Amino acid sequence: MNDGATADTWMLAVETPVEICVNGEPFAVMLATPSSLTELALGLLITEQVVVATTAVLHSHVAVGLNEARVDLHFPSSAVQRDRLRSRAMPGSSGCGLCGIETLAQLQTRPARSGTKKRTVGDPALQRAFRDFPGVQRLNAATRSVHAAAWCSLDGDILLVREDVGRHNALDKLVGALATSRRLEEEGFIVMSSRCSYELVAKTSFTAAQLLATISAPTTMALQWARALDLPVVGTSRRGDTLAIVHFDSHGTPPSMPSIP
Repeated sequence: MNDGATADTWMLAVETPVEICVNGEPFAVMLATPSSLTELALGLLITEQVVVATTAVLHSHVAVGLNEARVDLHFPSSAVQRDRLRSRAMPGSSGCGLCGIETLAQLQTRPARSGTKKRTVGDPALQRAFRDFPGVQRLNAATRSVHAAAWCSLDGDILLVREDVGRHNALDKLVGALATSRRLEEEGFIVMSSRCSYELVAKTSFTAAQLLATISAPTTMALQWARALDLPVVGTSRRGDTLAIVHFDSHGTPPSMPSIP
């Protein structure tokens, strides 16, 4: 070790197969961090449009073993869309964003956000959320290897945070947490520790989020979906010690770049 160097001790992030079932019937196997598993399952079922009545969970059962976990959520039969409920032939990886979607045509069946009110999220709120975001990522602070999704008030207060080795899993956990607390219709915005992909835009559309903010720029497809779903997206760009907030329009042009001092 060089003179003056210090050694950090990191924990390893746990990644394990998680089987998600609906009324005892297998739906999907995900690789995920085995925490907030009921929220992960509920969020996935909401964003995959398997359940139509998100508050109608009758009961849940979670079993965690040494190398695997199983979550079984029970709903009234009227709350389950049978055509969306199918067992996956292959397990989904923690980096997989399709989450059961087999074709882009299926993704295009997702509903528009016509009922969502339009509220502007100001740059001071975004700056506040991004400043506070690292401090609420407790699992990542210990492991340096997981993603986080945070629900923020329109003023930039971070109200809920969920973490996972998979960015899509982290967002599904957050959606599940909002549904469990009956806050899917609550106005706010989402901050994530990953790049902005179209899958994250699609999942965010099942909340009343006014904006999706990520730590890097969106892809072109993410912007296409954001335009289709009327969901503003914001990225960030680090310039030395300064973090710039970048607002993207539907064509990917950053019209303004206010900086965080």
